[in-house]
Amino acid sequence: MELYVVSAYLTEWNTDLKLNAECRSFRLIVGKDFGITRKDACRAVLNWLPAGRKADFLVADQLSGFHPKAVFWKSAAGQCFMVIGSSNLSRAAFHSNVEANVFSLISEDAFEVANRWIDWIADRCVPVSQDWLDRYVEADQRATPDGRKQRAKPTQRAVVTFKLPRPRGLQRLLLRRREQLMAYRKSRPAILRVFRDCAEKRIDSETFYGRIARLWSWDAGNRLQGPGWERQGRVANFHELAIAFVAILDAKKRERDDVVRTQLDRLKASGNSARRAFLSEMLCLRFPSEYPILNKPVTEFLSKIHFSAPRGASEGAKYIDLAKKLRAALRTNPGYPARNLGQR
Repeated sequence: MELYVVSAYLTEWNTDLKLNAECRSFRLIVGKDFGITRKDACRAVLNWLPAGRKADFLVADQLSGFHPKAVFWKSAAGQCFMVIGSSNLSRAAFHSNVEANVFSLISEDAFEVANRWIDWIADRCVPVSQDWLDRYVEADQRATPDGRKQRAKPTQRAVVTFKLPRPRGLQRLLLRRREQLMAYRKSRPAILRVFRDCAEKRIDSETFYGRIARLWSWDAGNRLQGPGWERQGRVANFHELAIAFVAILDAKKRERDDVVRTQLDRLKASGNSARRAFLSEMLCLRFPSEYPILNKPVTEFLSKIHFSAPRGASEGAKYIDLAKKLRAALRTNPGYPARNLGQR
């Protein structure tokens, strides 16, 4: 099952609704133009969402003129549907306004077109969080003395702007990181083969640890982080971790964030000690444009600009929240020397 909702404005949210636990992919995307979206409604959504879904509530922060009103979903039976029309997510839209909305069964091809459109929008969004809401300015809803509503001003700028750090020696650091990524590409087939062998139990965790330590190291020139994994990682369940990484490798690009979130939450639940620094580096090496390393400089950057993940988010949702924000940071700073998250 899949569910995608896009609405120019969000002013109400029915917390009696239930998100099906079997829903494989979900996005709720709202706009911020004119300050019409209400903070209380956003807070209601954040409280309503399960911990693992809190990074799937997005705002079109980098789009102006965002005014769609549509819902697309695929049922467990594989049927695809659409509701599209004039109604935003507001009480008036469903109780007092004169609106026109169309419900229709649609083809798989039409659903795929809608999915690509949702992907394009989502790439220009950031997750809604308490930090984002603190900066967002609602329009004044009070009426003027003659009874008319005050005219809201359009919101052209993003609520959150990302100013990326430029430390001393940045060019030297970037050159070193690019060399490490190039070295990884040469050893990637062998590294991925070790993961697949361990996932399919052709080798055990101890053998996995030994082979990975030879293929991915400072001597090989393809390791991004400092020491520590040798001591902390040895006791991890690498069979379990390899299953997670292979599931991510085999996922379609559109589904990858959901698979990463799900697998990280599964590894967290089992207490796998290699799920953070080690797995995030493997993700960053394999998908440098999509996933960051979970290290102190990255988390300190978001803390410094006061843009943390939604409270109550699961570990997997927090990582996807981080990835989406760093992607947005690079996208909105086209002149920044780093070309992807692996070089960040």
